[in-house]
Amino acid sequence: MTAATAPSQTAMKRLAGALSFVCLVLFLLAIEQKHAVAAWETLRAGAGPAAARLADQARRLPPKAAGGFEELRSTVARQTASWRALRTATTGSGGAAASETPAAAAAAAVDPGSLTLVAAELRFGNGDILRTRPLRIASGRDAFAPGRTFAAQLKAPADAQIELREVVAPARGQAIPSTELCGGEPARAAALLQRRDGVDLMLFRTATVGERTPPSALCGVWRFPAR
Repeated sequence: MTAATAPSQTAMKRLAGALSFVCLVLFLLAIEQKHAVAAWETLRAGAGPAAARLADQARRLPPKAAGGFEELRSTVARQTASWRALRTATTGSGGAAASETPAAAAAAAVDPGSLTLVAAELRFGNGDILRTRPLRIASGRDAFAPGRTFAAQLKAPADAQIELREVVAPARGQAIPSTELCGGEPARAAALLQRRDGVDLMLFRTATVGERTPPSALCGVWRFPAR
């Protein structure tokens, strides 16, 4: 081994080690575990100086090897962005409530405008109108999906009264209209929590809401200030 090739081989070994690190990242992304995500964030923050040294070594690599390093770095950046998007969808951010599925978070990003309760109708500022009829009164501690309660989702007391309504067709013989609030599908049920300062609304793709309702049935969660 010559003195000229030694730094290149050392950098190649470090590049191989970095590839192993990326495999670990992809594995953690695949299993989507919150604790694994937290561990990755901690490790990533602490690995900054080492990454800088590795980048410096990459500048001394032959052109082909340096190109491979750049591709590796781009892969890590893409996976990190994808992971952050997953965490946002899982933990909630902005207008979307915590613990929503990615589909529910995307639907909650749709701006329905205002909400006006007129008799049995839910009238939105974007022009959508949902006609409803009473289902039952649930409490905050009740589940709307396995292991998920209204109280936790809406940050409400366990004894809060949740008004459940079934969405029905506008008139006999007509179909329930689709709505962007449910990703272009019909909303089948609504849950409302009326507070002093506004109304919380949850929309579902299924007419039944309970502990056996699949999480994917939740279209989204919105909060409307009092008018």
